[in-house]
Amino acid sequence: MNSTHATLQSNDLSRAIEVEVYGDAGQPVIVLPEGDSSFASWSEGGMIDALAPLVDSGMMRLVCTDSVDLMGWYSRYAVPEYRLSNIKNFFKFVEKDLLPFVASTCGDDRPPVLAGAGMGALNACVLMLSRPQLFGGLLALSGTYDARRFVVGELPEGWEDVSPVDMVPALPQRGKAVRLLSGLPLAFVCGQDASEDGIDTQRALEQAFEDRGIDATFEYWGYDVRHDWEWWRKEAAEMLPAVLSPEGLADRRLSASLAYAEREAKHAAAQLADAQARLSAANDALKIAKHDLDVTARRAKQEEKSVTTCGEAEAELVKAARVAWAERDRVAKLLHEADSAANDAQAKADAATKSRRDAEWILGEARAAASAARANNEAAQESVVACEEEAAAATREDALARQRLEDTRALIEEERSKAKAAAEHALELAQKPATKTPAAKKPAAKTPAAKKPAAKRTTASRKPAATKKPAAAKKPAATRSAATKAPATKKPVAKTPAAKKAPAPAKSASVSAGKPATKPAE
Repeated sequence: MNSTHATLQSNDLSRAIEVEVYGDAGQPVIVLPEGDSSFASWSEGGMIDALAPLVDSGMMRLVCTDSVDLMGWYSRYAVPEYRLSNIKNFFKFVEKDLLPFVASTCGDDRPPVLAGAGMGALNACVLMLSRPQLFGGLLALSGTYDARRFVVGELPEGWEDVSPVDMVPALPQRGKAVRLLSGLPLAFVCGQDASEDGIDTQRALEQAFEDRGIDATFEYWGYDVRHDWEWWRKEAAEMLPAVLSPEGLADRRLSASLAYAEREAKHAAAQLADAQARLSAANDALKIAKHDLDVTARRAKQEEKSVTTCGEAEAELVKAARVAWAERDRVAKLLHEADSAANDAQAKADAATKSRRDAEWILGEARAAASAARANNEAAQESVVACEEEAAAATREDALARQRLEDTRALIEEERSKAKAAAEHALELAQKPATKTPAAKKPAAKTPAAKKPAAKRTTASRKPAATKKPAAAKKPAATRSAATKAPATKKPVAKTPAAKKAPAPAKSASVSAGKPATKPAE
């Protein structure tokens, strides 16, 4: 394969553009680069070797050129006006400099065909839509045809002129451009692998062509066709002969529809097989889930029974604790042991409450703790037995305390009876002297001796010692009778010349019992 290298100077771009021509005869095909914007892009991607049979047969010549995409489409964060100016100036270079070079070099009267992959497909499409009268056809591989994909934010002003999805709707419905485009072989090819991120823009462009009535070929290759040179080599080798041959795309379209239908049917069958495999796996997972559900349901029922048992034990122990507290309040001072029993019962009730809460937690963790729940159940039952024994012990202590209380009351009644008997005896002794001494009625105020104070009571006139409680029978000070500790009060008596001073009667013990002593009769 012969090749010729040339350098073209562009006034619009103010730079030199490298061009490489492959082949000696055939319709010229202008190749717009991808990636690094170099004329060597297709050569390095293996495209020249893949198309060598077509070039050597004289079907076509390949004219590969540089581009300024690095200063236009790829310069994403540069000033939009600067980027747009470089993009449009490149199109001016193609029209004003490259096309005259192709005509003089190739010597073919047929207008050149535009071809490109990736970014080259976008440039070729924009050139075809803006100057359809200058070209003889188009092959665009894996292009992205919406300029919005190359800017940040909204589409800047003027960029719709280089955005194919905006350019086609702007064409007059019955204008010259629409008629020219409808008569040209236009082919757009894209794979359906996930790497083909511009496929949606190709579908949008296809709809725009259909709305304008422009006849073009849009092909969507298999779901394994990726955005790379390997597939572009296959696509170009298959599609360029159809673009260059009269009625080539029309014939291909007839066979391609069947191939497309077969490919889609094969893809659908593969998807069906995958779906059936996923359905089978889902059914297996459902069976396992049902089994797990049955197992966990049985575990949950067991744990619910455990919670119920613990709750019942808790209620019984709480009730026992309340009874114990009531007994403790009623006999607080006399039933110290019952108080301890109530505290113990409350502690057991709190322990039972904790056991119930633990059982509720175990219910939520039933899948992993079934054995622990059974152990807690047994522990709760043992706790119930222990608390019942404690309650029985508290009952016995209560009965014992009641008995001690009855014994204490009986002792108090006995002491009161003794005190009452002693008071009655003292009253009798006090009444006997009062009835035998009539001189006691005389007032002692007229005699000088009457001013003297009454004689002090002798030891014999004091309360008999027999009324004192024996030491062994003493009770606390709060329970002793007042009669046993109150001394007899002194009473002044009339002084008589014949009789000795009468001893003052002792105050009756009944005073301590709440009854006033009887006054001797005068």
